[in-house]
Amino acid sequence: MTSSHLDFRELFEQAPAPYLVLTPALGIVAASDAYLRATKTTREQILGQSLFDVFPDNPAEIAANGVSNLRASLERVLLHGVPDTMAVQKYDIRRPESEGGGFEERHWSPVNTPVLRGGRVAYIIHRVEDVTDFARLQSRGNLAILESDKLRSQVTQMERELFARAQELQLANEQLRARHLELEGRVELTAEELAQAVNARQKTEDALKRSEDQLRQAQRLEAVGRLAAGIAHDFNNLLSVVLGYAEELLQELPAAGPGYQEVGEIKRAGERASDLVRQLLIFSRQQLLAPQVLDLNDVLENIGRMLARLVGEQIELAFVPGAALGAVKVDPGQIEQVVVNLVVNARDAMPDGGKLTIATSNVELDETYAAEHLAVVPGPHVLLSVSDTGAGMDRDTQQHIFEPFFTTKAAGQGSGLGLSTVFGIVKQSHGHIWVYSEPAHGTTFKIYLPRADRESVRTPPPVVAPSGSETILLVEDEPQVRAIVKRALERGGYAVLSASGPEEALRICETTLTRIDLLLTDVVMPQMNGRELAERVRVLRPSSKTLFMSGYTDDAILRHGVLDEGVPFLQKPVTPSNLTRKVRETLDAPPRP
Repeated sequence: MTSSHLDFRELFEQAPAPYLVLTPALGIVAASDAYLRATKTTREQILGQSLFDVFPDNPAEIAANGVSNLRASLERVLLHGVPDTMAVQKYDIRRPESEGGGFEERHWSPVNTPVLRGGRVAYIIHRVEDVTDFARLQSRGNLAILESDKLRSQVTQMERELFARAQELQLANEQLRARHLELEGRVELTAEELAQAVNARQKTEDALKRSEDQLRQAQRLEAVGRLAAGIAHDFNNLLSVVLGYAEELLQELPAAGPGYQEVGEIKRAGERASDLVRQLLIFSRQQLLAPQVLDLNDVLENIGRMLARLVGEQIELAFVPGAALGAVKVDPGQIEQVVVNLVVNARDAMPDGGKLTIATSNVELDETYAAEHLAVVPGPHVLLSVSDTGAGMDRDTQQHIFEPFFTTKAAGQGSGLGLSTVFGIVKQSHGHIWVYSEPAHGTTFKIYLPRADRESVRTPPPVVAPSGSETILLVEDEPQVRAIVKRALERGGYAVLSASGPEEALRICETTLTRIDLLLTDVVMPQMNGRELAERVRVLRPSSKTLFMSGYTDDAILRHGVLDEGVPFLQKPVTPSNLTRKVRETLDAPPRP
């Protein structure tokens, strides 16, 4: 701001008359010192506020009409673009708390003058004159008092002063109109800069509040995720034992014999529990992914028929594929799970039918968007959006939808893990998810995944027989899990050397002369993690291969969020069939460089 602008602002603020500058929306952008003194306010209290929020009617007076009369005058100015002189108004002001609070009686003589820009009202100069003392004398109506020479003289003097001030006001208005162009430019610039400063402050405060809300939600989800990961790890060990022995019993019992169906129910219940644990791990971002570079349009086309059957005939399903869509690096099975979960959620929000739209496109997330959304990295992304015309959600519901077991459905109609699973997969794929919804206006989920360079997709290894005769060094610190894994491997024809921890496993490698073909080790153990053990075993037994297993991954893998390329991994809970299949696959794979 130049010195001339500063001079004008100082001149305006120190003017002897009470002035306000208002926007067409009746927001206060400037006030003279005389106005502040007359209304017992400060600039900090009124700048940036709405005129009638700062100066409401006295609630103790039912017939108060100061607000309505002043609003009508200002609307006339906005409509016609000419000054409007009002009759004397009773318009009480708030008394500061330091003076006892409440409202104080005031009478004013207001004039509202427009400042035009391009023929339209850009600002309104609101000038008032405090005539409270005169109004009080006139309202008393006591003839005895009026007959007093002293008071009669006082009234006469006040009338003269009021007339003189009215004349002064008329002259000032003429001068304002004469210097209209000069004053318009200066007031416009000064008021606009003040308005911009107020607006910038409001935007900053709004952005800070959004960031704080997002941080609180992220911290809450992170805490729930850590709890879920710990529970999932312990449950996976227990389920390995339950599912392992259940599968063995099913192999030994005749299909028509007693107990077969009951054991089958135990196995099915264990598998359902395993699915819930897997969803908890996905939410906590500790589920290992096998990412591939792929085209989301191809994924959606492959599952299109299944989605159509899923939503039924009452819902119109539309797919809007983006042209020249960029590639993304995600786990194909997990991204399909994301789409299915969102589609099921949308279907349930439209029990009477509606429209469901799935769209893809290339987008560029800039620095501004990243600054307003927590943990977003700017750059090229692929957008996957799922929109429905269903019931929608209020803001409070949106704050909790990604939390495990939170659901708005009736009891027994959902586990509450669908959207938390979506959240976990997207975050573990280095993506970002955002939801927009209003009650009765539908919901849109937007998923932003970083664009990836196209590359060849690894061909999966052929399915091979799950039996063998090699020697396996098994390292597992949970006795029950170690027992069932050892039993399953031996039933598959393998020789098993069993160790309860890394130190015992290293002693076996150093002392036994038997060839060790495979190290099968848990990832998280008390003495050292599985990766460190594998590196030390590789020094002692260079020809040995390694297969990791765990209910969740160790910190080194979690820092990347995905399984390193080519590292064999078996997710708990372990069953004899998936164990022997993965062991055979690892043994037959070519050696890693």
